[in-house]
Amino acid sequence: MDKIIVQESPAGTFTQIFAGQSFTVGDVMHGWQVAELWSDNDLAGIGIFRVDPAKPPAGEEVVSVSFERVGGVVTQVLVTQPVPQPPLKASARQIRLAMNMLGLRDEIEEYVASQSRDVQDSWQWTMEFDVNHPFVVGCAEQLNKSEAELVALFTLAQTL
Repeated sequence: MDKIIVQESPAGTFTQIFAGQSFTVGDVMHGWQVAELWSDNDLAGIGIFRVDPAKPPAGEEVVSVSFERVGGVVTQVLVTQPVPQPPLKASARQIRLAMNMLGLRDEIEEYVASQSRDVQDSWQWTMEFDVNHPFVVGCAEQLNKSEAELVALFTLAQTL
């Protein structure tokens, strides 16, 4: 992977120089070729540095990028966050088959039967269930099921 070129000016403040971009050091304007042709030591002498691109951890996306000295080396620093995952979803058929496999179906059917007609209609006529839907979350809470158990149910359902 290609190096990133940054200029330090003033001390401790780094600005990325993009491919083909000229840059000024003091009163002297330098063409991009200087960044390609000069040695690391020569570039450092005028406050220009070649930096290895940082890689975000697996499952993370970059929120912001900066450059700073880490242990005396100019380094790209990434601020990351987990990549948002789409909510787990399962069809009515899948969720019911998974409940059967986990021995949960009767308990859930009894809970639904004790609820309002709206809840019963939701259970009966919903084509696809979302793990974050209030009906699903409320059912799990009433039956003392943990978030991990709910995720396991939907994960299994998606395989059916």
